[in-house]
Amino acid sequence: MSSERRSAHDDRSDALRVDVRPLEKGRCLVTADGPLDLHTARKFSDTLQPLLRDGTHSVLVDLSSVDFIDSTGLTSLITAYRTTRTTGTRLALIAPSERVRQMLALTGTDQVLTSYGSLDAVPD
Repeated sequence: MSSERRSAHDDRSDALRVDVRPLEKGRCLVTADGPLDLHTARKFSDTLQPLLRDGTHSVLVDLSSVDFIDSTGLTSLITAYRTTRTTGTRLALIAPSERVRQMLALTGTDQVLTSYGSLDAVPD
């Protein structure tokens, strides 16, 4: 029975696609597409955390295609922010979807995490 549960969980983790693309000037762009929740947050964090620890100047996270975020997804963003506080890497959210913006505002996290309307709006 536990293998059935594990298999179902694995299928749901595939609901989120996370892509990483290096950019100029010591930046990289992480694009998330799908739900950022209990079933997908680990996949998101497993991609994001090494980038935050490797000394990359800026990690830009495009959340424009995140159609749902829950407290676990929000925790992964807060954990990412905490990592940047110790590594000196800059973290910025790019064009968070309406649902993500609502969650950030509702929890006050929008006061801690920096967001920009587009990739072009991010200062060097």
